[in-house]
Amino acid sequence: MKVLVTGSSGQLGSYVCERLRDRHDVRGLDLKEPTIAGMEAIVGDIRKREDVRGAVAGADVVVHCAAQVSVERSMIDPIGDAETNILGTINMLHESAEADVARFVYVSSAAVLGNPKYVPLDELHSTEPTSNYGASKLAGERFALAYGHSHDVEVVAVRPFNFYSPRADPSSPYSGVITRFTERVKKGRAPIIEGDGKQTRDFIHASDVAAFIDIVAEKAGISGEVLNCGSGVSTSVLELAKLVIRLKRLDLEPEYAPPRKGDIRDSLADMTKSTRILGFSTATTLEKGLSEMLR
Repeated sequence: MKVLVTGSSGQLGSYVCERLRDRHDVRGLDLKEPTIAGMEAIVGDIRKREDVRGAVAGADVVVHCAAQVSVERSMIDPIGDAETNILGTINMLHESAEADVARFVYVSSAAVLGNPKYVPLDELHSTEPTSNYGASKLAGERFALAYGHSHDVEVVAVRPFNFYSPRADPSSPYSGVITRFTERVKKGRAPIIEGDGKQTRDFIHASDVAAFIDIVAEKAGISGEVLNCGSGVSTSVLELAKLVIRLKRLDLEPEYAPPRKGDIRDSLADMTKSTRILGFSTATTLEKGLSEMLR
């Protein structure tokens, strides 16, 4: 099977490429040269139709990971966010359909859900994003599912929750809470909690998200489905901070800062549907993943 992975140099895309390359003919499309050996690398931009057209040629499956992924950046530059996450996705969908790609896996985000009306969050929960990023990912999701109805291509939307890994950029001001906490603790500094620390998240290692996508990429007959991808385990930010400190064996107490504006209080994936359809379960516990981050 010939697979094109967009965003192949990114945190998630690199894990997807590693997961697929030993069994499939994998090609990566990214603005940067991929660092993953054993695969074809195409340097290109999903916003440019000519780049996309060349990349999708001959592909059986497209896994669309490429995106602008920062909520904060989307609020500062909403047009840039939309150009990548909406117009870039439409380019990928249109050229994939024109190239007779059989299956298109759209990597969405739990940010499309907005403030939870209940937890855990299932796939039927309303979609009312509270950020430009969430809105652009929802638009991409809707376009992807529409293409599945109107073209001869199987489309599945995957909604990862809070994924993390050592491949996240620690120098980025938009890095996630796990990256921020582990980077501070590795320097002997206390993690800084924004708010009271009682807000909860569903953390999942990027390698587990890649395993989930691997199953979806190979599974026929599930076109039109939207699938949650999380651990199904709720962890408060305070619990996370204390666990990071304990794993590093330091005598520290978390510090506190004002809450982040618009921060969602609780997020937890209901994995019932994904488990039933895919038989998926995570392989990396939070403690194991944090230990890897702290090394």
